[in-house]
Amino acid sequence: MLDDDTIVALATPIGYSAISVIRISGKISISTVENIFISVKSGKKLKNQSTHTIHLGYIIEFLDQVLISIFRSPFSYTGENMIEISCHGSYYIQEKILQLLIRKGIRLARPGEFTFRAFINKKIDLSQAEAISDLILSENKAYHNISLQHVKGRLSNMIKNLRIKLLDFASLLELELDFSEENMIFVNRSEFIYFLQKLKYTLKDLIESFLLGNAIKKGIEVVIIGEPNVGKSTFFNQVIQEDRSITSNIEGTTRDCIKGEIIINGIIFNFFDTAGIRETSNTIEIMGVEKTMKKIEEAQVILYIFDFSKKYKKIINDIKKIKKKYPLKDIFAIANKSDLSYLDVFNNIKSKVTYFFKISSKNRKEVKKVIDALSDLFIERLKEKKIIITQNRHYEALKLSLKEILLAYDSLNKGLPEDLISIYIKEALRYLGEITGEVTNEDILKNIFSKFCIGK
Repeated sequence: MLDDDTIVALATPIGYSAISVIRISGKISISTVENIFISVKSGKKLKNQSTHTIHLGYIIEFLDQVLISIFRSPFSYTGENMIEISCHGSYYIQEKILQLLIRKGIRLARPGEFTFRAFINKKIDLSQAEAISDLILSENKAYHNISLQHVKGRLSNMIKNLRIKLLDFASLLELELDFSEENMIFVNRSEFIYFLQKLKYTLKDLIESFLLGNAIKKGIEVVIIGEPNVGKSTFFNQVIQEDRSITSNIEGTTRDCIKGEIIINGIIFNFFDTAGIRETSNTIEIMGVEKTMKKIEEAQVILYIFDFSKKYKKIINDIKKIKKKYPLKDIFAIANKSDLSYLDVFNNIKSKVTYFFKISSKNRKEVKKVIDALSDLFIERLKEKKIIITQNRHYEALKLSLKEILLAYDSLNKGLPEDLISIYIKEALRYLGEITGEVTNEDILKNIFSKFCIGK
């Protein structure tokens, strides 16, 4: 599956820059670069130099002054001999050096091929390889931190440890099947049940973390809802610090979902200002309300804004309906226009929700209290989770593994045959192995590494 040839690619973006880096990996990387490199120190040969050393010199014909970095196998990113040429960021220089190397028998790398070689040479596992791609693409601090933890092997180590323990029990079960006629018992049933129970909770926790991880990766979706003319658009404009939504005293001013993105404490939040929810015969307004309802379904957080000075009983009923219909979503009840209200009746509303705020949308400081509470909520959730799943592939594998573990656990408690339990355990091991790449196939590998940039 791994080509034995030496590969080359530009590791920095194509175009003009102060510095460009050209990366070479394979058996002939050092000897080939030596043929096109002249050291400033007379007589210096790259083949005689130690790993992790840097050498100043020129590319032949004085094309450019460069720095050559040497990384010898197995102490390199790919596990092979590697060279990195740091040259000036001229498109002409980049192309000339690449063509020189290609004429010497080195071929252009495919997307993700350097990381693929690192995986094949057991420098990293498959989940770490995916995390490297995530790290490169991370657009906020929270997602960067999660990706970095995965690169360091936090998820890999957990999965590997779980597989080792599960494999021990699977091996002992196989022994029991081999000696079934002698009725020999190798597996302590109470210990096995206890382990499967712990494994069940661990897998459930990882699966549940995907909802948070996926939201952090793409941005937390926060939908602002409420009746017309309660200050939703004013609140939205205050949040994004921009007059993007038109505000007026005319009901139904907002007809479409308007998106605004902000980063709070390293987390991306996507706020959506929506059409006011009310019964109407206006065709355009009806379409706006339909879009609002769809956006509520997609969002992780609902900000329900209401005018504190009127419709007290309806507000209570609306909050109850929202909580009943969306029990897993975070609901913030926000009493707006409190500067116009004189009745101190909000305690009843406050008792119905976890997050309640009495504000004026025109007051930036009061709006900021809501934003800060929203940020604190997700920061706390990130702290609570030791490991957070962000890859859909991992999520699906964990769900399938949990299904097999539940079947094994149930079968063990019912005293069903060992050969049936063994099948469930083997399947669970297979799905866990797919996460780290201990069990994989060529199609999965192609799909993962094709998403990388060329020089990675």
